[in-house]
Amino acid sequence: MSWRDGMSPQAKQHAGIAAAVPKSAMEVANELVCSGTTDDFLTMNRLRALLTASYRIACPALLLMLGSTSQAAAQTEEDGRYWLSVYAQGKLPVENLYWSMDVHPRWREEGAQFDQLILRPAVFYRFTPKASVWMGYDTIISHPAGQSSNRENRWWGQFQYQFDPIANITITSRTRLEQRHREGFSDEGYRVRQMIRAVRPSALSAQLSWVAFNELFVNLDHTEWGARRGLDQNRVFVGINWKFNDIANVDVGYLNQFVNTSTVDRENHVLMTTFRFNF
Repeated sequence: MSWRDGMSPQAKQHAGIAAAVPKSAMEVANELVCSGTTDDFLTMNRLRALLTASYRIACPALLLMLGSTSQAAAQTEEDGRYWLSVYAQGKLPVENLYWSMDVHPRWREEGAQFDQLILRPAVFYRFTPKASVWMGYDTIISHPAGQSSNRENRWWGQFQYQFDPIANITITSRTRLEQRHREGFSDEGYRVRQMIRAVRPSALSAQLSWVAFNELFVNLDHTEWGARRGLDQNRVFVGINWKFNDIANVDVGYLNQFVNTSTVDRENHVLMTTFRFNF
């Protein structure tokens, strides 16, 4: 019996979003290396096989953790949004220890209404230039349409690792565990976030790179304030990165966000701009 057979039609439809991402990412990657050497193609095939196998194992395993999901046939609401992110980080006076600060203002209704503000200070320790462990605290102030504003606080930890380039593609994995508390409620929720990000330099300019990532969010429990155990949301991003210098760079592109709810699911089409500063 297939792991999909026990799922509702709605869950089958949206589970396909996460499962389809590796194929789409690999199709883009194949186009990017179409001018490469024979060795590039052989390496690319190995990468595709590795990613496909990983997702075929990971996606069913994650979806089996989802627990109960709504059996009602929920509709999907769509919205155009604009997200701005600013990241800054620098060295602390301790060997291999760094500070980080993110600010994320977000707008809904095609940018006409302010939706959310996220403040995210953190510290991280680099074991190697490619491996690091992080700890941080989020303050999220939300202004949902037709509802009262709310505030959420999160403690979180994450492990981040950058793999050696394959066919000139650099892949970074980020695994984050969040402890979430909504003000006005006594309980806490836990959520796992898994991101895979791929970057490939462009032949058009030494400052330009192609960027794609997928991030899956899975709630580990139910809460009084509406979190449900299982699939929470999925984000897929495709865009470009422009490197101004060794300190500053920017990502610009399209992000598709699917949010799984008990009533009406949401699909947001987001124009996303991300600035990064490394001091």
